[in-house]
Amino acid sequence: MMRMKTTTSTPVFPSSWFRIAQSQALPPGGVKPLHYFDRDFVLFRTHEGSIHLLDAFCPHLGAHLGHGGTIHRESIRCPYHGWKFNGSGHCVEVPYSKRLPGRKVHSWPVREISGLILMYYHPHGEEPTWEIPMPREIDIKEWPPLRLVHQWRVRTNLSNYLDNSIDVAHLTTVHHQAFRSAQTDSVERKGPTLTHRMTQYYNQSSMLAGRLIASQGSVATTYYGPGYDVSYYDVQVLSKMGCLLQIFTGTPIDKEYLDIEIYASFKKIFPNPLNWLLDYLLRMDTIYIFEQDIPILENKAYISNPPFLPEDSSIAQARQWIKQFYLESETSQGEKAEYSDYSATKRVDLGET
Repeated sequence: MMRMKTTTSTPVFPSSWFRIAQSQALPPGGVKPLHYFDRDFVLFRTHEGSIHLLDAFCPHLGAHLGHGGTIHRESIRCPYHGWKFNGSGHCVEVPYSKRLPGRKVHSWPVREISGLILMYYHPHGEEPTWEIPMPREIDIKEWPPLRLVHQWRVRTNLSNYLDNSIDVAHLTTVHHQAFRSAQTDSVERKGPTLTHRMTQYYNQSSMLAGRLIASQGSVATTYYGPGYDVSYYDVQVLSKMGCLLQIFTGTPIDKEYLDIEIYASFKKIFPNPLNWLLDYLLRMDTIYIFEQDIPILENKAYISNPPFLPEDSSIAQARQWIKQFYLESETSQGEKAEYSDYSATKRVDLGET
């Protein structure tokens, strides 16, 4: 198996919110072992419904709490010696002793948003300083619940993943069957969020949904940190304006692999089964288009100081924005380079061409 190539030492894992599970996969009393960020966790939901994420291993003799652990009231019980830990990671009971140890399991911040469970990762275990909002349409009756489109395990990292996500120029090269052209309309950076707006022109005859949609559409994508972004695709479908909501999530498994999941909901603008058909066709188009990116992602190098052209301005701005999520001490010299304020109307030069 070919290993991913790099040309510089890039930071490993940024501090941000990341999707780790679907809500429906964790019923009350449920326990789920997880492996992300090159470490093991246990995710559990109490019978009362609260969700908690702890480091996986019992501090007593190292049993994995996610393999055989059970929920007792508000605590998880170790399968090895029965020690119980609450959602904060404190040991609250040892069944064969009246003494409680002065040890605890590290607890990680978690949230439920739009049917997804997210954790806040920080390499030093610090608390989050910002939150991800609920998409505004989720609770409106015109929108069906978000559903998983597909899941991939891709040999790449978040730096390459973000480059690809916001790269407009590659759409007509890698995805020429679907896109005739595309252009960035604006990029707005505001703290931990980045919003990228663009116009897309479709090759209708080569898309499953192409014969039903107009040849032009607009897309607004807001990135909430590097691993969670929400996209709204506005396009005319037959005689009505339709909107596709997609959530793209990328969670590092380890230093080489990324767990990528896409979720979608298509606004109810037609009676069923036509709306179901449109939803299905758009999902199939999404899978087909993203899977064209995977060979690129799995075999590309990360160039820390590329010769950006004006048309690459969205990538350049995203690279400047993403630096805030990495600890300064982890950042390579290439990543520390000072960046200009990019626009699509001027040459961007970050080094030798």
